[in-house]
Amino acid sequence: MIGAGERTRDRRRGLAAPVLLTLVVALSGCGVGASGAKRPRGPDRQRFDVSRARAVHPAPGQRRLGLTDPATQIDFSVVLRLPGHVRLQRFLNGLRDPRSKSFRHYITPTQFGARFGISNADLRALTEALGRDGVAVIRRYPQRTALEVRAPAQVVNRLFGISLTDYVDSHGHRYHAPQNTPTVPAGLRSVVSGVAGLDSEPSFRPADVPVNGLTPHEAAVAYDLAPLGAMGIQGQGQKIAVVSLDSFNPSDLAAFKSQFGLTGPAPQVIPIAGGAGGPGGMQQEVDLDLDVLTSIAPQAQILDYEAPNGGPVTWGQIVDRIVADHQADIVSDSWGICEFAPRTRSEYQRDEQSIAAADAAGVSIFAASGDSGAYDCTEKGNNPTDLRLSVEYPASSAGVVAVGGTSLSVGQDGSYLKENGWEDVLSRAGSGGGLSALFARPSWQSAPGVQNRFSNGMRQLPDVSAAADVASPWPVVAQGQLGSAGGTSAAAPFWAASMVLVRQFAAQQNAGRLGFVAPMLYAIASSPQPAPPFHDITAGGNLFYQATPGWDFVTGLGSPDVNNLAQDVVAYLQQHPQH
Repeated sequence: MIGAGERTRDRRRGLAAPVLLTLVVALSGCGVGASGAKRPRGPDRQRFDVSRARAVHPAPGQRRLGLTDPATQIDFSVVLRLPGHVRLQRFLNGLRDPRSKSFRHYITPTQFGARFGISNADLRALTEALGRDGVAVIRRYPQRTALEVRAPAQVVNRLFGISLTDYVDSHGHRYHAPQNTPTVPAGLRSVVSGVAGLDSEPSFRPADVPVNGLTPHEAAVAYDLAPLGAMGIQGQGQKIAVVSLDSFNPSDLAAFKSQFGLTGPAPQVIPIAGGAGGPGGMQQEVDLDLDVLTSIAPQAQILDYEAPNGGPVTWGQIVDRIVADHQADIVSDSWGICEFAPRTRSEYQRDEQSIAAADAAGVSIFAASGDSGAYDCTEKGNNPTDLRLSVEYPASSAGVVAVGGTSLSVGQDGSYLKENGWEDVLSRAGSGGGLSALFARPSWQSAPGVQNRFSNGMRQLPDVSAAADVASPWPVVAQGQLGSAGGTSAAAPFWAASMVLVRQFAAQQNAGRLGFVAPMLYAIASSPQPAPPFHDITAGGNLFYQATPGWDFVTGLGSPDVNNLAQDVVAYLQQHPQH
């Protein structure tokens, strides 16, 4: 049985085995699935060997209020098994392999659910069984990765053998969490592997550093966006999704556009679970995301998926919604959590199955790698004395593009001078990077510098990078004031917006879809190109690792020369057409 929905104060140890579904298969339960077939051992067998103690609540600075009112409506996720997980693993591997019939053959969310999820009959039976137990299904996804459900606390307690309890944290935020590990009822285990979202304590944090900054013109010159702009490529007709765990004031974005003479469509806000509830304490993060996206691709339609930070909403739920909506295949995410932060296996499984469905659909998620260098657990909201080498999730997932940070120097005209790996010893800030404790290094993560003296077979971060140092920040308008901010929260939307322009250029050249771009970026970096698509950054560090020639743990493959990269992407796509 898989326990879910609790916070643990234990720390993670253990390893994972090959590629993207490192977590998904291992967490999909024990023994026999819905089909009655035992999972195979061998190369396709995934491992996630991690010990979890029961959640310890309250944590320091938090206070127990008492048992949750039995009538309180609780929203949470039922994590579904993927009975076709072995075939899914082969399919995802084939997406990267030019010799495979499935190479770059992306599928829709509905196709994903039909091929790899539980059957229609099992889904109907599960919905009926939950209904009999007093659990209402409030949202389904065509991917069949999870069900979003709602039930009174007394039903949740009875069904999963837990005692939901209310707490208040040091900031006055109320939340609920189970006092013990939830247990999936025996009658549901053939199709349900766990539950997520029963612990509503806010956990994800933004990766921004409040600090004039890189104007849209300077960024366009420094990173060679200007030639695309001269061709009229500014994101027209393109859509880009952004994950937001707070909200923004439209007048702030309007002021930003006015300040820099930008035009373009207003963001379309798509609320999840009621949305973020209006601008709050982390609104500068949302402002920064939107302002950077607007700086780079001003004419693109931004789809702002807003959800509360904490509560029943999981990160995977947001991704599932983006994939199910099937509007945007480039996503910017500036929120994350240290891999050693207390999370249950079901919570990771919830997220990883969503990432797998996004990958199969050809969606690229650009995730900030964090702002505490090689010590991600010391970042905001965590323990500043936790000096274990650690990296950030979801950037550490093999199904996303992890974006690190640099310190950029430009000339008076904005021209590129040099970049160093970003680190600030005094403030203990720097580009997130290092080795995952959970995910194996995917086969596509291969380029000069990747295999090095630190390599241990696990996923290596970051993949790419861009300006993030507070010494080379990005302008942002927040609460009516023009200021600036740094951090990988700026680098991630920069990369996402840049790839929107690359996608637009590729479409003009009839080169085909980009798909999940990480394998392509590494392939391009591994082959001689007419003009360098990446700035190879060889100086600086991230408080532990140092930047080196080729790929490194500070800057990944480097920062982009976007025009050169666009030309190389078109050449790659024409050489490897989608089947």
